Amino acid sequence: MKKDLRIRFKEEAPNSIEGWEKYSLPIGNGRFGASLFGGTSLERIQITTNEFANTYRQGGVSNFMEIHLSFKPQEISDYERGLRLQDGVCYSQFASSESGSIVRECFYSYPDKALIYRIRSSKPISFKAELVIPYLGERSIEEGGRTGEITFDENGLLARGSLPSRSLIYEARLSGKSDGLVEAKEGRLEFRNAKEATLMFVAGTSYTLCSKTFFTHLAEGEDPHQEVLSTLLDVQAKSYEELYENHKKDYKSLMDRVEFSLSNEGDSRDTPSLLNAYRKGESVPYLEELYFFFGRHLLISSSRKGGLPASLQGVWSAHDKSPWGSGFWHNINVQMNYWPAFITNLAETFEPYKDFFKAYLPKAMENAKEWVTKVLGKEASDCGWTIGTGAFAYEIEGLNPNTHSGPGTGGMTTQLFVDAYDYTQDEALLKDYAFPSSHGTAKFFLQCVKKYDDAYLCSFSASPEQILSGHWENGQAKQQYYHTVGCAFDEQWFEENAINDLRFAKILGISDEITKEEEREVSHYYPIQIGYSGQIKEYGEEHFYGEIGEYGHRHLSELVGLMPGDLISHKTPAWLDAAKLTLKYRGDFSTGWALAHRLCSYARVGEGEHAYLLLKNLLRFKTHPNLWDVHPPFQIDGNFGALAGMAEMLLESHEGYLSILPAIPSSWKNIEVQGLRARGNFEVSLTYNKERLTDLHVRSGSGKELTLYYPGVNKTTQVHDEKGLVPFKRDGHFLTLKTEAGKTYSFSSFEKVKKGNIPSGFQATYQKEGVLLSWKEKEPVLLLRADESEPHYKEVARLDKENEYVDRTYSLSHRGRATYKLVFASEDANEKEKGALALIHPASELEVDRYRLKLKVNNLVSEKIGWDF
Repeated sequence: MKKDLRIRFKEEAPNSIEGWEKYSLPIGNGRFGASLFGGTSLERIQITTNEFANTYRQGGVSNFMEIHLSFKPQEISDYERGLRLQDGVCYSQFASSESGSIVRECFYSYPDKALIYRIRSSKPISFKAELVIPYLGERSIEEGGRTGEITFDENGLLARGSLPSRSLIYEARLSGKSDGLVEAKEGRLEFRNAKEATLMFVAGTSYTLCSKTFFTHLAEGEDPHQEVLSTLLDVQAKSYEELYENHKKDYKSLMDRVEFSLSNEGDSRDTPSLLNAYRKGESVPYLEELYFFFGRHLLISSSRKGGLPASLQGVWSAHDKSPWGSGFWHNINVQMNYWPAFITNLAETFEPYKDFFKAYLPKAMENAKEWVTKVLGKEASDCGWTIGTGAFAYEIEGLNPNTHSGPGTGGMTTQLFVDAYDYTQDEALLKDYAFPSSHGTAKFFLQCVKKYDDAYLCSFSASPEQILSGHWENGQAKQQYYHTVGCAFDEQWFEENAINDLRFAKILGISDEITKEEEREVSHYYPIQIGYSGQIKEYGEEHFYGEIGEYGHRHLSELVGLMPGDLISHKTPAWLDAAKLTLKYRGDFSTGWALAHRLCSYARVGEGEHAYLLLKNLLRFKTHPNLWDVHPPFQIDGNFGALAGMAEMLLESHEGYLSILPAIPSSWKNIEVQGLRARGNFEVSLTYNKERLTDLHVRSGSGKELTLYYPGVNKTTQVHDEKGLVPFKRDGHFLTLKTEAGKTYSFSSFEKVKKGNIPSGFQATYQKEGVLLSWKEKEPVLLLRADESEPHYKEVARLDKENEYVDRTYSLSHRGRATYKLVFASEDANEKEKGALALIHPASELEVDRYRLKLKVNNLVSEKIGWDF
């Protein structure tokens, strides 16, 4: 990392839950996370592990352990604390007349499995260090309470206890050394006359990630005593410098793979000041860079091999009962956690989810069989696997008749493995994870479909968390989830999974009854249906947008085929335009993670200005001072989703080619990127200077054929490797060339990309003799039409200087559903160009009025909803 990026505060974090959520600073080694408060009289270090988790009813993940450092209260000056993203170190520094200058640094080492905290002072100081078992005795064992006690021995402090609800044994040790005196007493370490002191914290539990756990719901590992003691002795034998170098080498090996810069300048303001300036409309590129790298820091710190996946709060929770249990929620949240893993060059962070999947898979297979036999009433042996919404370290949900999410959650999960293979081209991963996931999902999906005439539809089906209405129960408002047949969420995942499963089977040379059935059914799913508002329908039975469910719902479930799937793309222009309309209707204000999904989706449709608006909305309205995402409360998936979205604004590869700078806003005039990854195992670096792409380098990891798209590609564009010019084929703005594994290809001579204009005032009006289409400009245009739910437009007419046209395909007496598209005509104008849209539908005035009244009542809205359909 070239730039000194750090989160800064001028004050310590308040010692409260609000202080933890908004102002503490997070570090971690995947298995454990720590939140630092930076207190000068009481330094609080809060420790979390996702292994220390009750049942969901009992609150899930609970605050595991705390370290408290007590100092003599004194008058402080020149205070600053922060998190350095270049080496993953938290620090605090200040001065006082009694202690002189004090610098404190802390990191959580992955290689040494320990939290290391060092204090340096210009004058000798004394302080106390304690281990604290939080929430001890605050609830009964039956309600998820814990046991524990603090003792000491020749190695320092020892915390040991249990979480009876899980039969979990835990142990933690805190040791210290200094250039003064260190003494272990009852429940504390006392440091006296020290100018330098180092504390070492190690911990473990009897949790082990294994399939048995998901059946017993208990910790099935060994007593951690020997492991914890051995780890501590190893750490004690190393100097602080050696421990820091081990941590730095590991951390920087991941963090330094990528560079992202929007400006050559830094910014020394504290982070709350940066956010305040940004919220007032100031351009703060440093903040956007900081936010990008903070997302990568969070993923490195919360998801490493040997630990559990990043949860809804990563690996940080100071709660006794965490919001949503800090679970691994599978109707978008845990998947969003890993959207940035591959594109931002952190493939290793996906390893914990791979291990988690292998461990829960036998239980997921049992859940699938139970659903098929008990709910669907079918005879079944091998039904594949399924996962519902909720998952935790000790259990996973199957589907149930009262759930708010349909079977598509399994398809969304499989997409993670699809991406893992597509990015890495790792054949072992394909064989051991991606195909078992897609094929098992296919087996279950084939059980869930029911044939209706020519359609194979999911029955039952539910769009995640979408509601029909609310009802009152014992004076409380309750949501009523909407169940149906063949909603877009499930149908899109059915088709996405079938396409990928057949692709994987072909690569592996596998053909069986499942693949044969997929081949028969795949063209008979109905993943994309276009409604009267021009929207992609969330439900097949819906006509106008929002007539079923919540108009501005947080989930974009009808658009999962856009992001993270790829059914909706520039290869399906009419669907892509329908997705744009759907995004417009859904709105730009929601929970933090939902804004992140919208950001990713606008990047996928190539709308850079709108993607940037969503990024600004996230930072202005849904980001805490410590840059954690706000649902509210804190949810980490918003951080990860936003990181993925920012990366997708710079590089996309889901359509089978590399799209360079597909959705950048006009305010990003200078961009430097190094190390982003693309599908096909390519690595991309580029420089964009004064709104012109000046350098582009692509390294081939697997020797695959490379196709690249950039609007500035022209007849003078060249490709070089280390030996000289490389031959390629050019088709418009596309370049295709053969590559060799390990080689880097440099592209040069790009034109400056011009922003295209869109016709204005485009309208479609039924008339007796046809549909009158009118617009303002009298310039050459291409007029297109997509009927019903077709993915492509048909050419209607090419016009020179007219500004109206009558299409006689439809009329007042022959109404239909169609989207018209108007683009300014150039030599190569086509359906993929950005253009103006106009809609027609067959609904009568009566049907439209009924819809408006229903929508108003269902969503308790008035003039805020635009009626542009």
